[in-house]
Amino acid sequence: MMIPLLWITAVYVLAAAAVHLFHAWQKRKSSPWVHYTLVTSNHEGQIEWYIRAFGWYSFISGKKLRLTVMDAASTDQTVEIVHRMHGTAGMELYVVPMQSSVENGDIEGTLVLADGMISEMIDLRKPHEAERIPYV
Repeated sequence: MMIPLLWITAVYVLAAAAVHLFHAWQKRKSSPWVHYTLVTSNHEGQIEWYIRAFGWYSFISGKKLRLTVMDAASTDQTVEIVHRMHGTAGMELYVVPMQSSVENGDIEGTLVLADGMISEMIDLRKPHEAERIPYV
């Protein structure tokens, strides 16, 4: 008597989990892209954590996420760590070198990309900017 009851409960739990996963997948598929741009310079100690935090944000919120890392001539392993993280965080991840014309200037607010998408800029070279990263 107890074994069939356990089987029924297990099948019910698996069916409910499948419905929730399918719903989350459909929600994510139809949601718009969210784009963040991180400005880095010698952040090898933190960059992996920041990328993983964005991955969790994407997974939990169900939003599709594009993350661009704009590197300001790092002399450490920051760029290599970002390249290694490509494809592991569940989002689109890009690395671009920073243009020398904006390398020393202040970057703040938003950036309009070529495809019309608006990107939230987070300049990690400034103290306390990392507080704007979700789940950090």
